[in-house]
Amino acid sequence: MSSSSGARSLDCPSWPKLTAVLFMIAALNAAPALTATRNPACPTAFWNFGDSLTDTGGSLNVFPWFTDPERSPYGESFFGRPAKRYCNGRVVPDYFSLAFKFPLLQPYLQSGAFDYNYGANFASGGTTASNDTFVNPIFLKFQVTEYVRLKQSAISEKSQSTCLPFKQFLPLDDSYEEGLYSVEIGGNDIINAILFENKTAVQVLTQVIPAAMINILDSIKILTSNGAKKFIFYNLPNAGCSTIVITLLGSIPGVQKDAMGCVVLINQLDQAYNKALNDTITTARLLYPGRTFSIFNYYAANLEILTNPSSYGFNPALTKRACCGAPGVGTLNYNPLITCGKTGSNKCANPDEYVNWDGVHFTEAFYRQIALWALAGNFTDNPVNYTSLCNLDFQNFAKSATYNSVYPQSCRVTFTS
Repeated sequence: MSSSSGARSLDCPSWPKLTAVLFMIAALNAAPALTATRNPACPTAFWNFGDSLTDTGGSLNVFPWFTDPERSPYGESFFGRPAKRYCNGRVVPDYFSLAFKFPLLQPYLQSGAFDYNYGANFASGGTTASNDTFVNPIFLKFQVTEYVRLKQSAISEKSQSTCLPFKQFLPLDDSYEEGLYSVEIGGNDIINAILFENKTAVQVLTQVIPAAMINILDSIKILTSNGAKKFIFYNLPNAGCSTIVITLLGSIPGVQKDAMGCVVLINQLDQAYNKALNDTITTARLLYPGRTFSIFNYYAANLEILTNPSSYGFNPALTKRACCGAPGVGTLNYNPLITCGKTGSNKCANPDEYVNWDGVHFTEAFYRQIALWALAGNFTDNPVNYTSLCNLDFQNFAKSATYNSVYPQSCRVTFTS
């Protein structure tokens, strides 16, 4: 889908289409109204940019033929059905929304229904920080451009009387300056280069990573010029310990692995990316004083779970094995020809004990722990403890929580085509 079609997704329906509204309820997803006593440090909305680790439907909305996350058993742990997420349930942006008692963050380019009161998610599976379109043409700066288009469209539509019935679904007036802008991206830059594009480590260090940092800094410039004040960046988890990398690269003769069985080269490249990101954010702090730039150390947090899995409810014997996958290649239940949900695949009975869901992405149990740490400012450079500042309630983080129990009166506004 082109960016122009993305802009049209927010155009006001014509009056004939108004008669085709099936239902509209103001309290969409039973979201509570924000009060005047809100701590000004607490975000009023979330704007997320990233790849499949934080995608809540962007990939499927733009590329409906990417059907993997629309197959069972994706989504079943929380949603009870596939929910356009590369996970068995919730991902980090979902947990952020649940902690603040907001509606779940909807993907931009939503077709047929939208509620952007509390922000939007521009993440899309396969996205890169650089302009590498090998897997997905929607790289970081494209996502940021779509954010600008959404903002401009929403402001314009709020001034049009014909849009009156739909204003309740547009971003709140303070959501741009008081929202939290999260950026989780870069893993595909490394993996694409090594696994699919046959680039050398030197090329990754001298070409791929610098290009990614240029785009990140340019994206910060665009977002700050549009009012963004609060940022949290996620650096890269150690993909050298992921199921797919260990399976596809770890068995190659001569590939070095560490004591945990992780592929050393990939972890080294991830660490190089993370150092470059630290340097880039240091530059951003100098260029844009008065803004808050936090960096969540995904690498260190991931390593903590892998080295002390029992402390967080994970089975030490299952930290690198895919919960949902298929045998036939290696010993970790990952087969690139029979991925999760396809005929011949299997699903574990206890996904909360697993770190890895489908060989590539994490389980919702893993994301739950990451969200708890990020919200509390743990593993974070220049931390903001939203847990304390905003008196967050984690009741909805429970393993037993379901979409229907958390949002018992969930509604959508739907238009005919």
